[in-house]
Amino acid sequence: MSTTSGPFARPDSVTDPGLGRVVWVAAIFFVLGLVTVGLVYMAGDSAEAPVAAEKHGVAEVEPAIQPDAADPPQTSPTQDKPYVAANGASPLPKHGEGVAPPIPAERLITQEAYEADPPQASTLPAPDGPVAWTEAHKYLGQTITVKGTIVDTNNIGQICFLNYDPDWQGKFYIAMFSEAFKLLPDPPEEHYLNRTLLVTGKVTLHRDRPQIEVRDLSQVETVE
Repeated sequence: MSTTSGPFARPDSVTDPGLGRVVWVAAIFFVLGLVTVGLVYMAGDSAEAPVAAEKHGVAEVEPAIQPDAADPPQTSPTQDKPYVAANGASPLPKHGEGVAPPIPAERLITQEAYEADPPQASTLPAPDGPVAWTEAHKYLGQTITVKGTIVDTNNIGQICFLNYDPDWQGKFYIAMFSEAFKLLPDPPEEHYLNRTLLVTGKVTLHRDRPQIEVRDLSQVETVE
């Protein structure tokens, strides 16, 4: 076999082994192979895309409808009004427009009520017997028995209010809780209406109204 030419030619020197052409040819074929494989994969992905979309129930996307040149451009009602928000009002004032004054604070209680001393517990001696409901507020902080006829009721679910006066605002009342009235044979607002009761308990204040809380039926006695 001749070694005067080709890849197996005798090297001109010790530093030139004669393999340079082989390396270049191999590199060219390697690059061409990578390009071919890439083209094959790209062609396969484009062919499988409609099939994958059909398997997943994805509808083919239609091209967007271009607006007719004769149609006027759609603009927002507030697009040409930079100081008007979508809800019709801007949180910012216009140039030269004054800022609205803040809403003045509203006093919830009178100055006299704010400066008044808190209610003090009664210093009256304990009563010998039942106290009329109109006098119950005088025994704040004491445990007494109150007598009176219930003329107005209001059951809100967890509490039933028993009132001694139809104009009950600011007046003494009974607050009966559900753990007590759930043992009654009928609703408390019906059971105690128009009945005279003896109610025993501690007189307390709730929103400036004197009351007795009833959490046990033993606190209530019906007068026949």
